Amino acid sequence: MEVFDQLAEQYQGEHSHNPFQAALIERIAALLPAGTSVLDLGCGTGVPTAQILTGSDHRVVGVDVSQGMLRLAREQVPAAEFVHADFTRLADDFGQFEAVTAFFSLLMLSKADIERTLDKARGWLKPGGYLALGMVNFDGDSLPFDFMGVPVTVSGYLQDDLSAVLEAHGFTVVSIETVSFTPADGPEESQIFALARTS
Repeated sequence: MEVFDQLAEQYQGEHSHNPFQAALIERIAALLPAGTSVLDLGCGTGVPTAQILTGSDHRVVGVDVSQGMLRLAREQVPAAEFVHADFTRLADDFGQFEAVTAFFSLLMLSKADIERTLDKARGWLKPGGYLALGMVNFDGDSLPFDFMGVPVTVSGYLQDDLSAVLEAHGFTVVSIETVSFTPADGPEESQIFALARTS
């Protein structure tokens, strides 16, 4: 997506230092045995998700539609594997992973596509695998939004609704919390971080 090609470095500067995201990634890294595989949907520049996970001896496959983001990711996290693709179009048999992460990437989809992606993620996860999500805390479906000066459409859920959607798509919610985060040059944002598990 050209939008994110243009914004790659600016996005990293403003959004790669979220302590709540980093804490959830560290938690995933500690829950998984070393050497296990993680699929990062909408991996962006690889920081912090792929960077933290490869630093903890996990194998990371990052998928992103933006070549600009992936160029930075490959430079910054050479230990990870990065795939240029729309993650909503990945094959159902793309691979088997111990965890799938999606930090602020699902919100660019419609709610219908978010739910289809959750079903795909469940299929990519091994039994007992973890799903970690970061979302913006609001209720809307494909609403117009100005993101760092660029018009996009975004979707979101309130915390209880997100929890219910995860449960409806075959996940058990391990933890979910709503937090406030202020990017370096942006307004304060209400965000939801969820950790779920397949049965």
